[in-house]
Amino acid sequence: MQPYQSSATDIHHPHADHATVEHRAKLFAAYLSASELALVRQRMLDHAGDWQELIEQATRQMRAEAAPHDSAVQDLARRWAALFRASYAGDDAALDGKVRAAFGREPGLAANIDGALSLFMQRAVMHLYRPAASLGEAGDDSPKPSARSTATLRAAHQLLDQPTILNDPLALTILGPAQEAALRADVERHRNPISNALRATMAVRSRLAEDNWRQAQRDGVRQYVILGAGLDTFAYRAGTDADAATPAGDTRLFEVDLPSTQRWKRACLRTAGIAEPAGLRYVAIDFSEATLEQGLAAAGFDAAQPACFSWLGVSMYLTAADVMRTLHYVAACAPGSSVVFDYLMAPELLTPIERSGLEMMAAGLAAQGETLHSHFDPAQLDEALRRIGMRHIAHFDAPTLSARYLSGRNDGLRLSGVFRMLRAGA
Repeated sequence: MQPYQSSATDIHHPHADHATVEHRAKLFAAYLSASELALVRQRMLDHAGDWQELIEQATRQMRAEAAPHDSAVQDLARRWAALFRASYAGDDAALDGKVRAAFGREPGLAANIDGALSLFMQRAVMHLYRPAASLGEAGDDSPKPSARSTATLRAAHQLLDQPTILNDPLALTILGPAQEAALRADVERHRNPISNALRATMAVRSRLAEDNWRQAQRDGVRQYVILGAGLDTFAYRAGTDADAATPAGDTRLFEVDLPSTQRWKRACLRTAGIAEPAGLRYVAIDFSEATLEQGLAAAGFDAAQPACFSWLGVSMYLTAADVMRTLHYVAACAPGSSVVFDYLMAPELLTPIERSGLEMMAAGLAAQGETLHSHFDPAQLDEALRRIGMRHIAHFDAPTLSARYLSGRNDGLRLSGVFRMLRAGA
C-alpha cells in the first residue's frame, strides 16, 4: 500500500472574528464561485465562535504530551474534523475539494493557529482516519497487508468515485464473495480525507502505468512486465473493459512477485472464478535465490525485444541500492523499453505537514511488519537514471497528475505531495 498524506486542512481552523473571516474570504475568492464564496463566508461566521474551546482543549492535550491515539485526543479529532466540515463545505464534496486546495496554496488561511498545535492535531486526525484492517481471512497466504489494502482501495474506488479514474470491473470480484459483500456493506468508512487521498493515489498511479503500456503497444512493444503485481487485474481485464487494451496475438504479459503472494493471488482468482489468460506468465521470484533477469528469462522473456514495465507501490520498501539495481536492469533492456514507477519524496523536500504525515504512515506500516527503506530527491534520481543509460525521462508531480487525471471532477479527490511518479525509457 502506498504511503499517504493527511489532509492538513482538517486542522487549520483559528478562532476568527468578523474581520478575520473577511480577510480569509478574500483568500478563498480565487478558488470559489461567487455563490460558493458567499456560502463559505456565512459558514465561517456562523462557527467562528465554536473553535476557541476546542483549540484550548487541544492545546492542553498537546502540552501534556498526549499521544494521537489517546481516547481524549481522538475525541478532539472527531470534533475538529466535524467542525471543519460545518465551518466550510458541509457535505458538498466538490466544494470541500476547492476549500482544501485553497488551504494547501494559501498559508494565510492558517496563519492564526500555532504550528505545533497544527501538527499535533494533524497527527490526531490521521490516526482517526487511519485505514481500517484489510479485508480477508487470517491465516491465508498473503504475506503483505499492503497488497490486500491496495486491492481494497481499488475496489472502493469503483464504488465511491464516479467517474472512475481507473475503470476496473474485476476489482470487487477478485476480493472474493465474502470480502466484496463486506466492503459493499461498509464502504462509507472509506469516505474520509485520508482514504480519499489513498484511493486517488492508487487509481492515478495505475492509470498512468496502463496508459504507458497502451502507448507502448501502439509503438510496437509486445512485452508487458508488472513488477510486484499483487492483486492487479490488468491482465484479466483485457477484452472486458473498454479502457483495457486487448493484447495482440503475440503479446506476452508477465506478473512478477514473491512466491507466497502469487499463490495467494491465484487462490483469489480461483475463488472469484476469474480465468487466467493464456498469454500471461507468472514469475515467482525469491530474490534471495534468483535475480529478476533470471526469473524473467526462465518465463520466456525475450531480452532482445523491447518491454514495458510497471512498478507500483514497491520502491519505497526497498533500499535505494535495490531500486537502482532494478532500474539498471530495465535500462539494459532492448531500445524502446520503458518503466513507470512511483517513489517517496525525500523528507527534506516535503512541507512540515507532509513530513509529519509520512512519519505517521511509516510508523503504521512498520507496526504491520512493512518498513519503508528509500526515498529520493527527483533531481538526483534523474541524474542517476541518466548515468545508467536512461534517455527519455518524464517526471510527474501531484499538480501534473491532477491536471491529467483529476481535472473537472466534482468529488474533491486530491493527490498527496509525498509521492512522485516517473517514466523512464531506455
